[in-house]
Amino acid sequence: MRRVFRVIGQGLWVLMPVYTVGILGWLPAAQAWWRTRTSGWLAATAALAVGGGGMLLRYALGSENDVFVMIFLATAVAGVGAALKARPVVFRRREETVELPPYEGPAAIEDHPAVREVLAGRERRRQAREIVARDPAMAHELGIGRPGAGRDYDDGGLVDLNNADAGELATALGWPRETAEEFVLAPALLDRDAERVVVLPYRTK
Repeated sequence: MRRVFRVIGQGLWVLMPVYTVGILGWLPAAQAWWRTRTSGWLAATAALAVGGGGMLLRYALGSENDVFVMIFLATAVAGVGAALKARPVVFRRREETVELPPYEGPAAIEDHPAVREVLAGRERRRQAREIVARDPAMAHELGIGRPGAGRDYDDGGLVDLNNADAGELATALGWPRETAEEFVLAPALLDRDAERVVVLPYRTK
């Protein structure tokens, strides 16, 4: 039933320029302009409004001049044509907008605390290696590569093979004590921990 009433209502709306004798023939075009705000619909509204004004003038003067008949016919035909074209614009159903919460993408792996800690350790080791390469004496004074030196400088866990004892080596690299004591005889063991190893160019012990 609602569909029937809607069809009847839209039909009366389209025929408005006819049964209002052209006086309100501009109204459908004006509604379309209000929806679209385009210059085309604005021009159509203005032209039909002029025709509607002419019909008002005809009734105000009480004239039966054929000119007003032509104005009525032109306004009625143009008004109905404009209304037919405007109908899908004016009566289209408004789309319901559902506001969704903002999408938060997966956090970058660098944002994980454990990953940040690993990356920070790598950066500290890189800086410590630069000191070793540029100024070995400073590296020794800072205790780089010697976990037991008791210095405040954080080298990211580097181990100086010339100056760290077996206990420090075992602790820093996670080796068994026996392996740490024999590493000189098996240098290939160091390959797996190359990231953590540094060799100062002189021995202090």
